[in-house]
Amino acid sequence: MIASILVICTGNLCRSPVAERLLAQLYPRITVHSAGLNAYEDMLADSVMIDLAEEKGMVLTDHRSKKFTPEKGLEYDLILVMEAKHAEVIHHQYPQLSGKCHLLTHWNGGADIPDPYRKSHEFSRITFQMLMDATTAWKKVLLF
Repeated sequence: MIASILVICTGNLCRSPVAERLLAQLYPRITVHSAGLNAYEDMLADSVMIDLAEEKGMVLTDHRSKKFTPEKGLEYDLILVMEAKHAEVIHHQYPQLSGKCHLLTHWNGGADIPDPYRKSHEFSRITFQMLMDATTAWKKVLLF
């Protein structure tokens, strides 16, 4: 049974905060947090993603970035990453976490979710939709 999920991206400013909130909304019995492999601590979420989240009734204004650590990874049942290169980092640098690390898109095609940071509003909107599709696809496993 999955009781906790850590969502990881690069900076913990765009993709993982949105996925965190989507997963928490979809699966309220599961504890969900996010972090970034290269994150600076306590930064605000990307303003475009905050706006897109607000359109969907989600609040991101209270998000503050967190840096991933292997100790943090050990605290969760499942680690979901945005890109294959994120999974490679986890598998190579933190092999003790390999068995619980998967692409967020594992159940809907396995493609990378591209980083919208400092890209166009439309690119961010496409990324947001990909995050919505990927988080919903986890219902096969997470609804029990």
